[in-house]
Amino acid sequence: MKFSKITKVSVTLFLASISLQSYASWQVATGIGQNREDAVNDAIHNLLMQSGADIRLEQSYKSGVLNGTSYGPASQNIIKKLVVLETQHTLNRTTVTIKAFIDDKKAKAKCSGSTVNKSILPLSFKYADSQAFQGALGIEDTNKELDKMLYDQLNNSATFNTRPVLRMNVVNDNGKNVPNKNKLNNLKAISTQYGSQYIITGTINSLSKSKVGNNVITNMLFVPTRTINFDIEVFDAINQQIIFHKNYSGETDWPFDSNEFLDLRSDRFRGSDYGQRLYDLTSSAAKDLVRELQCAPVSARVIDTKGDDVIINMGSDNGLKKDMKFSLAQSSNMISSVGTEYEIHENAKGLYRVTAVYPHSAKLKPLDLQNNTLNVDVDDIVTLE
Repeated sequence: MKFSKITKVSVTLFLASISLQSYASWQVATGIGQNREDAVNDAIHNLLMQSGADIRLEQSYKSGVLNGTSYGPASQNIIKKLVVLETQHTLNRTTVTIKAFIDDKKAKAKCSGSTVNKSILPLSFKYADSQAFQGALGIEDTNKELDKMLYDQLNNSATFNTRPVLRMNVVNDNGKNVPNKNKLNNLKAISTQYGSQYIITGTINSLSKSKVGNNVITNMLFVPTRTINFDIEVFDAINQQIIFHKNYSGETDWPFDSNEFLDLRSDRFRGSDYGQRLYDLTSSAAKDLVRELQCAPVSARVIDTKGDDVIINMGSDNGLKKDMKFSLAQSSNMISSVGTEYEIHENAKGLYRVTAVYPHSAKLKPLDLQNNTLNVDVDDIVTLE
């Protein structure tokens, strides 16, 4: 009898182990930090980004231990095991490569919006004004480095279908006031041209350097500091509104000479407190964008109609699959009593099902031909159910 109970327990544990392995996998990622612990945590962040995991479930690595690690199938943690494969040290930077056993089933965000990759278009960072540009003396190309760092992070995320950075001048109000009509119109036009629902803009407010004192002795004893201050905004082109705005700022030591030529991609700069802080803030911004957009609505524009079928500007590049269902909203241009033109969307009856998927587009057919909208037109909006 005792043998029978032991056998049942063993079989149960064996089956649980097989079940866990069927929806779990080993994945590899790299991370950067000023020490090994920071680098491992950065690698964990990158791992969750590239796997499309719910970013809110991120675990932390401290004193050589992954917090909350559990090997049981009932555990709610998505990383079951973590191994540091390689560690490299250069100046003040540590780079690690990790391998983690991820529970794919628990990793995915539990929302319909997470089933399709959002099309996002980052615009190049701009300086807020001439004063902000002058304050960046010696590191004027920081805007290009921010472009690259943010793009690399977003492109690494399975949440997004990230377009290449677009270097285009858009009316810039520094994100501190309600966006004006010209800016919204520009962003909407860019969205339509490049087939992206969400547009990301960045504004550099300050990269200014400051001394720690006004006398010679103080300046000899202490290192000057330099600020990092920028804003990130996300524009939803379908709903024509700014849905995210956040400021990122920091101040660290600036150990470089005023006349020194700086290569912003050198280990010397990137390994400095300032270079690492720049990376950390950009990484934090990328994480915030994933958190904000991971479960956001997925919408597309109608670009053509063929009888009862409609063609939309979203396809397999976004992870669209056959039989997915969309609702329809019809677009109309209206003019107010004071002559201002604006666009409205009215929900239409019936649902549409994906019947064919192409790389950048898809064909939708009404679920009920007797109860569908007859006058669907280009620029109408469909939203994933």
